[in-house]
Amino acid sequence: MAQPIADPDALAGIAANRAVLARIAAGAIPAKKADAWNPGGWVMRTHPDFTELVEGVAPDDVRIVHGMTVLADAAGRIYGVGYGMSRVWFRVPSGPAYHDAIAGGEATAVEELPGWIWVDGWRVDIGTWVRASAALTRDLVSADA
Repeated sequence: MAQPIADPDALAGIAANRAVLARIAAGAIPAKKADAWNPGGWVMRTHPDFTELVEGVAPDDVRIVHGMTVLADAAGRIYGVGYGMSRVWFRVPSGPAYHDAIAGGEATAVEELPGWIWVDGWRVDIGTWVRASAALTRDLVSADA
């Protein structure tokens, strides 16, 4: 299934998205041409198999931004980012859920993105992580600019 290419400027209308969008843009690699392997003119940095895995859990939330698979709810709040073959970043705002994820050894802090962790999407119950991060983001991140 072809994932929609999201407009990063539209997603940046939500203040809480700006740091993760800046991180994504910083590593973006322009492609020589836009095609299925380079959607929107950017080299794809999330493996297609991994994109399919995430899409199987949250099909309506998958978008492509600067060559990365992004999970954003209907209001545009980004709560997940697929990276490489297996890594997925999740927004888990600082608090008990964040500290429990790190302490339990299942997740690692994304150093350059406070309030974000990453997990190996093939080694965890990805559906549980997607649902939890989406719910935390929905509850804690305003969809207002």
